[in-house]
Amino acid sequence: MDNREWQTFVTVVDEGNITRAAEKLFLSQPALSYRLRHMEKALGHSLLLRTAEGIALTAQGEIFYDYCKRMMQDQEALENAMNSASGKIQGTLKIASSINFADYELPALLKSFREQYPDVHIQVKTAFSHQVVKMFNSGDCMVAFSRGGYEVSGKSELLLEEPYCLVYKELVPPESLEKVPFIKYQTDASVANIIETWCAEHFEEPPSVAMDVNSMSTCRHFVRAGLGWSILTYMGLGSCKDRDIYVSPLRSKDGTYITRDTNMVYTKDTENLVVVKTFIEYVRDYYKKHTVVDLSLIHISEPTRHLRIS
Repeated sequence: MDNREWQTFVTVVDEGNITRAAEKLFLSQPALSYRLRHMEKALGHSLLLRTAEGIALTAQGEIFYDYCKRMMQDQEALENAMNSASGKIQGTLKIASSINFADYELPALLKSFREQYPDVHIQVKTAFSHQVVKMFNSGDCMVAFSRGGYEVSGKSELLLEEPYCLVYKELVPPESLEKVPFIKYQTDASVANIIETWCAEHFEEPPSVAMDVNSMSTCRHFVRAGLGWSILTYMGLGSCKDRDIYVSPLRSKDGTYITRDTNMVYTKDTENLVVVKTFIEYVRDYYKKHTVVDLSLIHISEPTRHLRIS
């Protein structure tokens, strides 16, 4: 067997569903099923069980899954070692990123990196931060960009801090927000906890959820339409490119700003790979020159002062 079979089996297991795996592998379902039957025949064991919920691994399937992942990682390590010996910056760079960092920061970062290092093959997976950390801890990526201070099994470097912000269409004092419809959005659990804690500190009762949307971007558009208020991270404002909304940095009861960290994480082993080391150094230099947060928004003396994005 080779990398194609290893990748096929790992994708099927990770997706947990033949249909989704086939789409991800750009295969028809019959073609994927044929590959799986061929693997089982070659190994002489059943690897997967089809259930109403999707698929499950047999005992032999669990062993083979671990083997496939290990072989893929070993092959990547071999390719990177060979490329490093050539002195040329090339090879595969596997990145996992939080959804918001991927939306607002990663495209420009990777574009500029690839322009300088065109021989590097970049693979990216995006998810909520707790899922990104899980991918990193299980060895599914070389470098991860996570938010929210989750524990990781490698090194972690702070890239940026951003404030949480109250956002609304019309200027409303924070103490009057209970009377205004609240717009909730699907997000990482750590963000949801921050929002719930702040509301519990400032309101006698939880705000009335008028709308429950599926993304921070949708939430922002609803706020701009005057449909209610919400709490977004600064990055979720689209780097202040949106117009006609009021923004007020979020403070705890003691007056301190409530912020969210974005960290770059990696392991000592991957850092020794030339392609990863080059990328890490590039990111460090990039954020020495690139400012994400407008500091004038954070350093505001009055808790009730607002900034109009216009």
